[in-house]
Amino acid sequence: MSTNWFAAITVGSQNAILKIIDMRKQTVLEYIKAEVSIGTDIFNRGKIGLETVEETSVALKGFVSCMEEYDITESRAVAVSAIKEASNAEYVREQIRLQTGLELEWLSNSEERFLHSQAAANGTPNFNELIKEGTMLIDIGTGSIQLTVYDEGNFMFSRNIKLGPLRVRELLAELKERTSNFADLLEDFIFSKIRDYAQFAPKDVSYKHFILIGTDLLFFKRAFWEKAEDKITEAYFEALYAHILETPEKVLAKKYELSFDSISQLLPSAMLLKELLKVTKAEEILLSDAELVDGILVAEMMRRKSLTLTHDFTQDIVTSARNIALRYMTDQKHAEAVEKFAIHLFDQLKPIHGLSKRERLLLQIAAILQDIGSYIDMNNHYAHSEYIILATEILGLSTEELEMVGAIARYHSTETPSLNLHHFEKLPTESRLTTAKLTAILRLADSLDDSHQQKVTKISISLKKEQVLISVWADDDLMLEKWTFAEKSGFFEEVYGIKPHLKEKGGQK
Repeated sequence: MSTNWFAAITVGSQNAILKIIDMRKQTVLEYIKAEVSIGTDIFNRGKIGLETVEETSVALKGFVSCMEEYDITESRAVAVSAIKEASNAEYVREQIRLQTGLELEWLSNSEERFLHSQAAANGTPNFNELIKEGTMLIDIGTGSIQLTVYDEGNFMFSRNIKLGPLRVRELLAELKERTSNFADLLEDFIFSKIRDYAQFAPKDVSYKHFILIGTDLLFFKRAFWEKAEDKITEAYFEALYAHILETPEKVLAKKYELSFDSISQLLPSAMLLKELLKVTKAEEILLSDAELVDGILVAEMMRRKSLTLTHDFTQDIVTSARNIALRYMTDQKHAEAVEKFAIHLFDQLKPIHGLSKRERLLLQIAAILQDIGSYIDMNNHYAHSEYIILATEILGLSTEELEMVGAIARYHSTETPSLNLHHFEKLPTESRLTTAKLTAILRLADSLDDSHQQKVTKISISLKKEQVLISVWADDDLMLEKWTFAEKSGFFEEVYGIKPHLKEKGGQK
């Protein structure tokens, strides 16, 4: 046994994977992949069948036995977001826990794709150079795809589309038997989804590269990359695509030594790429070997500080929030002022809140997004902000974290959790307390620019035993800010047990 050994398990729509690595040496000790039929059950019947539960449990029992042989003490087991779509998902998770002892963690789609992107970046030596030019990460899952755009080294945009090859195959299976030209039907279906995506995608990006990632891409490796290097040109892809379109599935299955499940997903995936190439005019496609299980391991190595990625993915989360704020036409100067004050307050008040960098990030995102509800209605805008946040994907946040951000944004204004406990209590107890702490900070930060005129140019925080003294410098009258601060400070005192005081120090040019 070694404390440096760590096991990661992923349960996907078609495969369950175990990977054990030595964290210090970053070497793989064990890799096992088992086929499961979860995706077929979900997309066909809406729930996971008993036989599939048994099949999955047997595979996971084998993983547990392997971990016991290595005497593994630290591990993480996750299930992909598509599995939560099953009507009996929670029952299945409990059955797996009882049969194997594994506590499966549900990943949100945004968490899953974020982890996968980090793994791809870690496994692509020139990732930072590639994204200096227009680059699209195409994460193909069995149920959906995630399209993430980078340009000039920066995150630009990300969107999820329920267009995974297994989902498409199952959705159109009945129609396949009723048409003589299934390829045309498939193309129409995929084109309609890509057209919708193109309406919202960045218009000023000149695409050069596609990076293709996904856990179940054996069919792509066999068909397109068998005799190619790590990348192929658009012309090479088009030639092979024409071959696939004209060749019966049985012939392709024999040629590439693939099962029916794999080969039947080849055409939808290839057609998806073809449509994206048509829309973006990208010049080359790279295939990443990174799997979701690698993303789990990368995250663990980063947590242990044994790995640092050259690209700052946390900043991508912040950029995503800023893009959402722009979409809903928020007052950017006000948002920037509140964000600056909130972060400064958080950093200086660490002795009394004891929260981590992750919670700091949630506060920052809430500060950026707190007023997006004004796009719907300025009255009760905070309530609109919450439901917009909950209906919006922010890459990298869990479902619970998104709910926390939504709650913080909701309560930044006149309403407080104390006045609406039923709504607030939807959060788990620990998250509820954290949300209250962050909300109390954001309320103070927001009050310092209540006029939306950025009168306060500088703040300083002095933390004493019985009070928090917030000194401010301003170039204009602060009567409104002082009044709002007094109104909003009560909740801070309720949460922290310390009264905040505002002191004006004069102007600063």
